[in-house]
Amino acid sequence: MTETSQPISQRAPSLSALLDAVRDLGEERDTVTFADVMQALGRASTTALLFIPGIVATSPLSGIPGLSTFCGIIITLVSAQALLGRRSLWLPGFVTRRRLEGTRIRDALAKVRGITAFLDRHTHQRLDVLVRPPGDKVLLAICMLCGMIMPFLELIPFSASVAAACVTLLSVAILTLDGLLAAVALGFLATAAGLIVWLL
Repeated sequence: MTETSQPISQRAPSLSALLDAVRDLGEERDTVTFADVMQALGRASTTALLFIPGIVATSPLSGIPGLSTFCGIIITLVSAQALLGRRSLWLPGFVTRRRLEGTRIRDALAKVRGITAFLDRHTHQRLDVLVRPPGDKVLLAICMLCGMIMPFLELIPFSASVAAACVTLLSVAILTLDGLLAAVALGFLATAAGLIVWLL
């Protein structure tokens, strides 16, 4: 069991900086645990711990069996604790000890680096009524629901990545106070959910 003392409300550095911190671990180590990721993020806000598993499950790493389920568990636990207003984050040992090959992390995150650079350039504070309390609680609840269904969506090709992409966008919206991005993410989620239901 692991508990961090990062305040949930603390603002994060740029998205590219968060991604690079994790990608650098893949360059430096043969295997990387989620505990290593948490340590690398350091003083980043706990909301950043929604962004990392979200974008990992959207990246080519999502092809690893069980990884989307693992990321969904992290998203669920982090979102739930943020909703409860915890001042520190707890994750069970089976989560923090999970290992991935460093080269896989490095290569996969390099492929999504352009996405974070784009978001860094085009996200900023606007329509922040949607991402400030109590609006942020609604977004966190949606993230939690996405995390909860990701293990089941793994049975449907690419659908878990769609839920992960929504979590990624919503976490970015909260981090950057970008309510417009939150609205876009919700529209994307509604469209994707409708398409999945139609395909079923």
